[in-house]
Amino acid sequence: MIPKIGEPNELTAQWMTSRLEESGVAGGAKVTAMEFQGFIGTGQMGRNARFALNWDNPEGRPASVVGKFPTNDAPTRQSSFEGGAYLKEVEFYRSIKPTVKIRTPQVYVNLYDPEAQDFVLIMEDMSGSEQGDQFRGLTVDEAALAIEQAVNLHAPRWGDPSLESMREMSREETALRLGEIYAMTCEAALAQLAPHIDDLSMEMARNLAPLVGSWTNAITTPETLIHMDYRPDNFLFGVSPDAPPLAVVDWQTYRNGPAMTDIAYMIGGAFLPEVRPTVERDLIVDYCARMKSEGVDYDFNTAWSDYRIASLWGIIMSIMAAILAARTERGDKMLGTMLLRAAHHANDIDALSLLK
Repeated sequence: MIPKIGEPNELTAQWMTSRLEESGVAGGAKVTAMEFQGFIGTGQMGRNARFALNWDNPEGRPASVVGKFPTNDAPTRQSSFEGGAYLKEVEFYRSIKPTVKIRTPQVYVNLYDPEAQDFVLIMEDMSGSEQGDQFRGLTVDEAALAIEQAVNLHAPRWGDPSLESMREMSREETALRLGEIYAMTCEAALAQLAPHIDDLSMEMARNLAPLVGSWTNAITTPETLIHMDYRPDNFLFGVSPDAPPLAVVDWQTYRNGPAMTDIAYMIGGAFLPEVRPTVERDLIVDYCARMKSEGVDYDFNTAWSDYRIASLWGIIMSIMAAILAARTERGDKMLGTMLLRAAHHANDIDALSLLK
């Protein structure tokens, strides 16, 4: 059990000392003062806050940390606890992260209290890194870094039969449930995002509705561990010499599934429709080559077919998130941008034809 933490600015230096001592970070030193420096980013489901730490013996100890907390939007908070999104992230850092090689922030404190509907992650402050921006998208070099880290996630668990234990429902039940949720949210989401999308986006979203169930099992390539929200806003790019080139955050939606779900979602959402066709094939070639160097033989033709089907995840995610996540002005604009790019992506590579 963890104490009632309340708002991030209610944490104390004594509490931080105790927790960092338990994790081996404090090493007998004490946090003599702690300053809440405000929130970082614009998370839809959680809040990230930075804390500056003063130590009585600062050598070898972090000058600042970042805490992740539940959202203060009551409906989203409740649904995230009841649906297991927060627990998934806690469990990722406890038991999943050691099994893969993807770079993430180091977690010092990992506490979860389902009865109080509260949790906190205290982690490495990657102040030498800069968060990606969904609107700006990615450069080709940044996308290549994302490909490299995706391989570090996908290759170690490729075809791992133990991943099947993550499945909460049968494949048939998953297909039925996803289809039902999409059908229930589609028209409301399109109305909400209408100022940010075009006619093609609406047409693609509606045409996909009766096919969502079949989409869930359309890719037969061996499954692996996937992030499911692999996009610029969840990337931290190094801007200082001591920062890693890229670290990936927000592990509330990981699951077992086809690797191309992450890759198509990332590429389709990160490039303008007129730019994406000029870069996507080379990025897939790079991905396949890197996978092969890690011992996974995933040929380009298979990957490309999977990529075409997986491109539809960008539409599905944008539609459902528009209704299920806490609504903000930026959120509407972001999801509209993602939907528009994903719809053009799926249309350009004729993804729907592979489900008929």
